[in-house]
Amino acid sequence: MPARDLAEAVREGRYETEAWRLRKDGTKFWALMTLTAVRDKKGELRGFAIVTLDLTERKAAEEELRSHNAQLEHFRIIVENVTEYEIFTLDAEGRINSWSPGAQNVLGYKAHEVIGREYSMVFTPEEIVAGMPRQEMEEAKRNGSCATENWRVCRDGSQIWASGVLSEFRDEMGELTGYIRVAHDMTQHKQLQDAQARLAAELEDRVQERTVQLEANMEELRRKNAEVEASAQVLNRELQEKVVLFHEIHHRVKNNLQVVQSLLKMQVRALPASDARAAIEATILRVRSMATVHERLYEMPSLADLPVAEFLRDIFNGVIASYSVRSGRIKFHLDAEEIRLDLEKAVPFGLLANELLSNSLKHAFPAGKKGTISVSVHRAGDAVRMIIQDNGIGLPVNFDAGSSNSMGLKLAQSLAHQLGGTLQFTSRRGCRADAVFTRL
Repeated sequence: MPARDLAEAVREGRYETEAWRLRKDGTKFWALMTLTAVRDKKGELRGFAIVTLDLTERKAAEEELRSHNAQLEHFRIIVENVTEYEIFTLDAEGRINSWSPGAQNVLGYKAHEVIGREYSMVFTPEEIVAGMPRQEMEEAKRNGSCATENWRVCRDGSQIWASGVLSEFRDEMGELTGYIRVAHDMTQHKQLQDAQARLAAELEDRVQERTVQLEANMEELRRKNAEVEASAQVLNRELQEKVVLFHEIHHRVKNNLQVVQSLLKMQVRALPASDARAAIEATILRVRSMATVHERLYEMPSLADLPVAEFLRDIFNGVIASYSVRSGRIKFHLDAEEIRLDLEKAVPFGLLANELLSNSLKHAFPAGKKGTISVSVHRAGDAVRMIIQDNGIGLPVNFDAGSSNSMGLKLAQSLAHQLGGTLQFTSRRGCRADAVFTRL
């Protein structure tokens, strides 16, 4: 650039330019530089004369002015394209001096119809009489702005609900120069609010009517509820009396069965060892099993709530006691889910368990042999599976439960059928009885 500037001065005799230049301290300034070629009498180039003028302040002012003009153009474009808001300005006395396309779109007036007219022209007659235009300008002058929501009059005489702000303008000296009004047509919103208010009032009236009706209904319900509670108390007393009666019945049945056991035991002592004696002894166990059911139900809070695990332990202990088995010779292993039985199912289930446990004690461990009897009771889908297995001598060769003449086995098969299942006997490391009951 320096070489080009010098060449231009040589060619034209004088060259002038504006550009940034550096001071000694490294700062920049905007300079107007005039470069003149100096020649002797013969026209030979002897040097150059340079005159430099600092125009930094003028440059800054020009840039600021250019920026302001760009902003004003930007704002003008925004205002002209905002058609949903009324935007217009007033002078210090309240006369309209600018009118945006949005103001024309919202209020219907064209610019030449409003320029120079009073701000009050868009107010309703009632607000004009009340001095509202002047009051808004005074508040804007006092506080810097005044926000309002009220009715405004359009060119065709219709009214809109306008929500907006009137703001003041002041010059550099703080003197008021005018106002700007920006507002939005909120008529639909206002109509919706009014409709909602009317609906709310109607609903409130209906609620009050329904409340009176509900209170009357509640009073009637309280009266009927008191009658029901009185009836329930009577029924509850009767139910408690019946529960006590049922418990008493179970207790008496249990006592009667124990009397039967005692009579059978007295009878069996007078009999020699024989099939008749064995049959009576088996009957004693069966009676005891039924007595256990009634004893347990007498102790339970519910008449249909006999737990299987405790019931089986009672039956096993009763069988052990009846056969006078030495303590510890036969171990009992029980694995049972929490299954509850009612009276109808408890009696056949207890008799069946009694038969199977008695058979294991009588036949699986001869000559005082030690052993273990395991009982498993678990749910299998909608059924209950029971397995009773011992580790004794097992079943006889070619054993067939279906063709056996044993009264106990026939009774066991009948009881299993009553509970919705059949007994399957296998002999491997002892005797195993397996049944799946669909009615338990």
